[in-house]
Amino acid sequence: MIERNFYLNQLISKRHSSKVKIITGLRRSGKSYLLSRLYKKYLLEQGVKEKQIILIELDDERNDELLEKGKLRKYVEEIANDSNQQYYIFIDEIQLAEDFVRAVNSLNKHDNYDIYITGSNSKFLSKDINDEFKDRGSEINVRPLSFSEFYNAYKKDKRFALQEYLRYGGMPGLFEEETDFAKEKYLDNLMKKVYIDDIKRNINTNLVDELSATVDALCSVTGNLTNPLNMSNYLMSEKKIKIDNETIAKFFEGIKDAFLFDQVKRFNIRGKEYLNTPSKFYCQDIGLRNVRINFREPNQGFLIENTVYNELVTRGYRVDVGFLERKKKNKEGKYVYVQSEVDFIARISSKEYYIQIMDEIPEAKHLNNEYDSLLAVPGSFKKIMVINKPIIHYTNDMGVLVISLEDFLLNQNSLDL
Repeated sequence: MIERNFYLNQLISKRHSSKVKIITGLRRSGKSYLLSRLYKKYLLEQGVKEKQIILIELDDERNDELLEKGKLRKYVEEIANDSNQQYYIFIDEIQLAEDFVRAVNSLNKHDNYDIYITGSNSKFLSKDINDEFKDRGSEINVRPLSFSEFYNAYKKDKRFALQEYLRYGGMPGLFEEETDFAKEKYLDNLMKKVYIDDIKRNINTNLVDELSATVDALCSVTGNLTNPLNMSNYLMSEKKIKIDNETIAKFFEGIKDAFLFDQVKRFNIRGKEYLNTPSKFYCQDIGLRNVRINFREPNQGFLIENTVYNELVTRGYRVDVGFLERKKKNKEGKYVYVQSEVDFIARISSKEYYIQIMDEIPEAKHLNNEYDSLLAVPGSFKKIMVINKPIIHYTNDMGVLVISLEDFLLNQNSLDL
């Protein structure tokens, strides 16, 4: 059994809350497993009876009749009909039901119903939870396995865990596949037969080849700046696919709504404002990204960047890409404006961290642009350098925490070392 204590504890803390517990996330990321296996196991251990837990899986064709308007509410009220009994109502893939918001809000009026729903499309759930459920909803967003979750469940030689994670990612279903071929096939099928089909249906488009090419292109340019116009030009020049930027923008929204990619904006560190310029896209699972480029990645830095981003978001941080513009002497000794980036700004509560990912620890007399950018961040915010090498973490004489990638990923408190 794969432990997902970070999410399980959130569910436990919300038990018996008057709000509907809304579990969102990428398909096959473990939402149903969290609810019907881990949380159910917890409830049973607390003395809850099996008959008090009502599980309804709306993506099961045997429940197709419950998708019709009014049928779901009526069905739940018929089987959970003892007003003196506490019931736990689990409804999987709620967005498939017609007029589901009204149905759930109606069910939530029963004082003895503790309601939990899952959904795989932010168009219906995440973006407008408070509006949709009139402040009666509380969201828990479940992402694919973090490296620490993957590491704890990994039964092979732990020395190879990180490299396997960087290749195949953290989709929980991978643990049921034994061979490399089977893992690649599993990820490929998810992308083609689940996510692409979901996006196509949700944005109501017949441009399947163009949509697929856009997903492939986002996988190829992970970590690089892009926008709909740039993507349109890229597809035309690289793939000879002609598609307007308005359609690309529609594709982008569908891709984000399916939780396949996150869009990350650039933040002007000195100007304290977001830039209205191209942004970056990171895949929520690195294995899904890798399979679309046939596991060909000449620069492992992009894999690591995506993995660090996913780890930060999984821990609950709000993440931006840092932008810096400052004066610097050129070779002729003249001051010119230079633009650079800090890989990530991570914020939580009142804390703020600046993070740079590097292959090597720079020597003081040979500062490269990435490290120079990190040091140029004004203020006393925590600065962190993540190194793709096995090192023991330390704080250097510039006050920068230097930590290995594996240590950063496995230690949940790594930002505060």
